[in-house]
Amino acid sequence: MSEEIRRREKYNNLHRTEPLRFPLEDYPYFYSCLNLPKPATGLRLLDIACGQGFFLEAAEKYGTDLELHGLDFSEVALNYAKSRVSKAKLQIGSAYDLPYKDKYFDYCVNLGSLEHFDEPIRALQEVHRVLKPTGKAMIIVPNQYYLGTIWKVLSFGEGEDQGQDSVTDFRTLKNWTSLFLASNLDVLGVNAYNGEDHIAWYFKRKNGKISDEEKFLRGILNIVIKPIIPLNLCQCFIFILRRQPQIY
Repeated sequence: MSEEIRRREKYNNLHRTEPLRFPLEDYPYFYSCLNLPKPATGLRLLDIACGQGFFLEAAEKYGTDLELHGLDFSEVALNYAKSRVSKAKLQIGSAYDLPYKDKYFDYCVNLGSLEHFDEPIRALQEVHRVLKPTGKAMIIVPNQYYLGTIWKVLSFGEGEDQGQDSVTDFRTLKNWTSLFLASNLDVLGVNAYNGEDHIAWYFKRKNGKISDEEKFLRGILNIVIKPIIPLNLCQCFIFILRRQPQIY
């Protein structure tokens, strides 16, 4: 069995048991980070590694004029996505060989998947290829030195692997930026993202259950700590990118 087939079967099995998503309430925020015009008639957006279609679902709701496309290598994920979205054009395929024409999309997104690619530059070069010269890409990636990871190392001697037994690439803000630049993508902006579970690192449970006391403490810490976490220590980075301009 090839490595590609093994990885596909692994993710097929994961999608059968887990949604593999960010908190649902955060997808409208992710969509807003693209700052799309209204109306968005005639604009095309591609969600690479779209999974079960959670971002596309939000895009259908808030960007009704968009032409939406989603691609994933897991047929199980796409079957779930088909039940979630009604307008998006879904296709099975590889992020390393996107089945689209050059300069076809106005927007490309990849949410929480690039860190699991064993050839990230190859995937980013495909983003560059299919993105229009005036287009934008949004890529969400994890921070190597997230505040929660630092706490876990100090308190419990544990790092962060996102529960994955394959590639999980954690980088700093500077190192992610260098990767994008090496793929001929310029950084237009970076937002910090600290999700619903960002404060879970504070707690160490024996039975795996969240007590009422913990829920209360998490609420307090969420209000106090979350707004003041600096960009360099946030959970994930939301990068807004564009193709590097050609120099003649």
